[in-house]
Amino acid sequence: MAKASRMNVSIQVMGLKQAQKQLAAQGKKVDSVLRGALNSTATKSRTERYVKPMSKLFKSSVLGSRLGNADVRGKLTIKRARKGRMNSRIIPSSSSVRVDDYRRWVFEVLAPTRARVYVYGLRGRKVAAGFVNPASSRAVPLRTRGSRTSARGKTYTTKKALSAALGPSAAYWFKQLTTTQTIKWTTDFLQEEFAKRMQKELDKAAK
Repeated sequence: MAKASRMNVSIQVMGLKQAQKQLAAQGKKVDSVLRGALNSTATKSRTERYVKPMSKLFKSSVLGSRLGNADVRGKLTIKRARKGRMNSRIIPSSSSVRVDDYRRWVFEVLAPTRARVYVYGLRGRKVAAGFVNPASSRAVPLRTRGSRTSARGKTYTTKKALSAALGPSAAYWFKQLTTTQTIKWTTDFLQEEFAKRMQKELDKAAK
């Protein structure tokens, strides 16, 4: 299954130098304010811009649903800002997702015993890595090919026993969802969150 290429989008806080000067005058540093704003933004952005739309693509367990789409959140790890690291990142899983873990999938008959498999994504359907045997009593999405990577980094395709058919990874959909609208939404949220936390810190210093 083809994987989405690596994607890096950087969002920065405006007015950071001015904030540093303001807090320095109060004998404080801006670091904790910035880390808090970055981590809150990453968490909120993951939920609003990625988890919610992706939850319409993937099935969820009963427990996952009760825990606010925990199954989908598990595919989108947050590497949080901390002391010594002033950035917060959302890292989507690049592992292919089983076709039967998608909410909707269909197959197109090509031959009496072979059918192409599709999963439904954000904008229509996408071909999956696998097939269905329409002549079987149970139309199960399967695959018979796998791959392995040598020590030199070369990928070989190998035959192996039947296993579950695979659809696109969370990283594939993450890339599609990272639009200019998402970047603007995240930038605006970060600015508001930073300003709110900055004001709270200044108010504390003034007491």
